[in-house]
Amino acid sequence: MTALPKSGIPWVEKYRPTQFDDIVLDPTNRNIFNNMLDTNYFPNLLFYGPPGTGKTTTIINLINEYQTKYNQTNKGSVIHLNASDERGIDIIRNQIYQFVKSKNFFELGLKFVILDEVDYMTKNAQQALKYLLQSSCYNVRFCLICNYISKIDESLKNEFICIRFNQLPKPDIYKFIKTIAENENIALSDKVIDTIQKTYHSDIRSMINFIQLNQNIVEWESNIISDSVWEKMHNMLLHSQSKDIIFYIHEMSIQYNIDKKNILKQYFDFVFVHKKTHINPQFLDVVETISHCNDSNIGHVLQYFVKQLQKMYGSA
Repeated sequence: MTALPKSGIPWVEKYRPTQFDDIVLDPTNRNIFNNMLDTNYFPNLLFYGPPGTGKTTTIINLINEYQTKYNQTNKGSVIHLNASDERGIDIIRNQIYQFVKSKNFFELGLKFVILDEVDYMTKNAQQALKYLLQSSCYNVRFCLICNYISKIDESLKNEFICIRFNQLPKPDIYKFIKTIAENENIALSDKVIDTIQKTYHSDIRSMINFIQLNQNIVEWESNIISDSVWEKMHNMLLHSQSKDIIFYIHEMSIQYNIDKKNILKQYFDFVFVHKKTHINPQFLDVVETISHCNDSNIGHVLQYFVKQLQKMYGSA
């Protein structure tokens, strides 16, 4: 990855890969994309998986690489929209329709529609999108992106090759994060980088945001949450009142400069490793619910977390 000059822009944008080969990708997915490029075969694609795993970055760079390789470079042949746009899905659909139906005799090659956050679309809107896709010209490709493929209508999914973004190679993530740290003159030990990876799994965007937010920390080691902290939180869930547990989580969030939802996720990881006897279908339901909940309602999330686990642990 090429070092970039320092600037005031968010590091997520500053270090967003602009070359296909620089993207952190699962080896299977990389092989699929390379095969597409080598064979000049670009189907309709649906990328799905957790936030921050490179779905949008990948499709942008994949299209750029394809257009460059086959001499089809033209910014006017790509439209990038967000299905959660506050203007409403009708506006988005009209923009897609106008783009798909427009003709420019000077343009060659494929036209690409990138639509982000498709899981925000209603079933009716997804059906309308499917009909638009089916009626589109042979030279138009749709590239959809979502977090939760379970929210995508089955008939719409059938129009796409669905590619999952989930577990990214840890060595590649390490190299990516290490390069950012070196470019920004931040001393991150292997232990700290390993902890950051364990905290955010394959969510590289959150890793970069965390490092930028904490860039002025002198002693990174002291900002690592040790197992003893998780042990205390676990014991509080067994024996303490809910208000005390929520206050403890709030204090952790301030002390370690980490958002509360990630605290809950790290606690789940602690249980999976150190408290396996507590893992049962009810516990997994709580993990699933919190993983998919809206971050903006964190107060209700914390109350749900404490109430359900205390009930499960028999300490309510």
